[in-house]
Amino acid sequence: MKYFFRSFVYAVNGIWSGVTDQLNLKVQIGVAIVVIGAGFYYAITPMEWCVILLCIGLVLGLEMMNSAIESLVDLVTLERNPLAGKIKDIAAGAVLLVSLISVVIGVLVFRKYVE
Repeated sequence: MKYFFRSFVYAVNGIWSGVTDQLNLKVQIGVAIVVIGAGFYYAITPMEWCVILLCIGLVLGLEMMNSAIESLVDLVTLERNPLAGKIKDIAAGAVLLVSLISVVIGVLVFRKYVE
């Protein structure tokens, strides 16, 4: 059981490391705070909250995975390697794709409140 709880400590350490070390994650957390504030301001529905929070979780979680992948690639090789660059680009592209889709979802959710 102590190993189970220790895994939570490691996970929290990972989140803290991501937040303190990654500028993109800080920016995305800032955007998430603004969106959450807008959700409270406009009193969005529970279903809209579910969608917004899911988008926020996906973007933040994927950004952390991207950071982990980039760190792993750097651990394996610091030399310029086309395959290493491709791996990093694909991981970053995944974050961008989910972020863009989340923006579209945010527009769809909030547009009825700001018209």
